[in-house]
Amino acid sequence: MKYFKHPALAGAIIALVIGAAAISSSLNSCATINALAGLSRIQFKLSDVQHVQLCGIDITNKHSISDFGIMDGISLTAAFGSGRFPLTFILNVAAKNPNPPSQSAALSAIKVTDFPWRLLLNGQQTISGDIGAPFGAPPGNTTTNIPLSVTVDLKQFFVNQGYEQLVKLALALSGQGGVSQVQLKAQPTMSTPLGSIRYPSELTIVSTQFSS
Repeated sequence: MKYFKHPALAGAIIALVIGAAAISSSLNSCATINALAGLSRIQFKLSDVQHVQLCGIDITNKHSISDFGIMDGISLTAAFGSGRFPLTFILNVAAKNPNPPSQSAALSAIKVTDFPWRLLLNGQQTISGDIGAPFGAPPGNTTTNIPLSVTVDLKQFFVNQGYEQLVKLALALSGQGGVSQVQLKAQPTMSTPLGSIRYPSELTIVSTQFSS
């Protein structure tokens, strides 16, 4: 092994190498910080409603009360009389990341880690929930689908409405454009290389436009 004959020169070289590494690290950190400073929040929009069931009866292709068969009608009226009238469906939320593609793996791996939501049907607040696990939203205007499993007891939240009114509400939800009956209130949290970023206020997510 060769040794430097001039310790001062060796020290200068080592200092130069360390300094270069520090500058490189600093520049990379600054680049990340600058990228984060210009980071746009992920945007959300209601996409559609699927697998709509009323009291366990598939109503996806039904448009009016007359479309129900005799046995389905008996089951629905019996459920209404029992005091429970559960409506279940999958609400698909579209999440779009408007940020341009990045060479930084950290910036490209941004996820939504928390998505507490409240569901409104026809302006009436009903149930609340959250996502079961974080989901990724790749940059470049890529859209990711978030399916939310929803179960709402219509009798609990629409106590002043009768049988026909509640059936029509369910049918409107299952019909074409039924997602217009729905609003979602949510306050997401995004993970970034510098920590979590929680949206400053609750979003109102509807089907007409993306919100962030």
